[in-house]
Amino acid sequence: KKKLSQLEKKKKKIREKIELLSRGSLAIQKSIDEKENRFNKGILLFYRELSIPPSTDITQCRLKEENIFYLKHFLKGEKSALDSLSGKKDSLLSSKNIAQDELKKLLALQKEEKAVRNKILAQKKAKRKLLNTVKDKKGEVEKLIAELKRSREELDEFMRRTAKDEKKEGKVGKFIWPSRGTVVSNFGTVIDPVYGTKLLNNGIDIRAKEGTGVVASHDGKVVYASRFYGYGNIVIIDHENGYHTLYAHLSTIEVMNREKIKQGEIIGRVGTSGTVSESTLHFEIRRDGRAIDPLTLLE
Repeated sequence: KKKLSQLEKKKKKIREKIELLSRGSLAIQKSIDEKENRFNKGILLFYRELSIPPSTDITQCRLKEENIFYLKHFLKGEKSALDSLSGKKDSLLSSKNIAQDELKKLLALQKEEKAVRNKILAQKKAKRKLLNTVKDKKGEVEKLIAELKRSREELDEFMRRTAKDEKKEGKVGKFIWPSRGTVVSNFGTVIDPVYGTKLLNNGIDIRAKEGTGVVASHDGKVVYASRFYGYGNIVIIDHENGYHTLYAHLSTIEVMNREKIKQGEIIGRVGTSGTVSESTLHFEIRRDGRAIDPLTLLE
């Protein structure tokens, strides 16, 4: 704002200078016109004197000679004055052109400065709007987080009950990756980038194209294949020996409860069901109901 004010003051001064130079040019042009008029009249008189026939009267001859001498002197002075005035006019016009060029550059600079200022103001306005929106929706988000936590607790309880009813006979082999994609969130505590809320990720999140096949990470039996609040469409597979895998945010489920599944068999497709905005597979491995880092068992 301060810079714009300074540019405005400078622009005003240059315009005043251009106005003064324009007035000076007009005044000089008026003088040039007057001088040219007198010069032209002098030329006419000069040639009129030259055109007078020679006379035998000595007085007339002297008078003619004096008139011619005076007119020559007059015309020489007028010509010198005209040249001087023309030089001054050219100088003023040159200064005016320089000032106009300077004004043009200043106007362009002022335009750029206004554009930058307007952009900054727009960004500030957008930021204020965003902050107000965030503030207004903070209560809703906190409520949603609380509901998701309750949903997660219900899922944890379900997994514990399922694991409790099993017989543990030993270890299972390696688990394979459930889908091709990029891991965008790892196991453990993560912090929400907008609200700074700490969230516990019981598995990993794999970003993949919508509809990408999701396969069983290990042999087992489907113990849950339906929707679950916050997780969208999920499949839970029991691999015995206390191990379970969970696949969430599926676009479609392609298995049924109690169905036996082989490792690598398609059980669904990557999607955006639940609370994700981009196609993502949430994958968990649990042992005795407790979540463990999938990256320690995947090959």
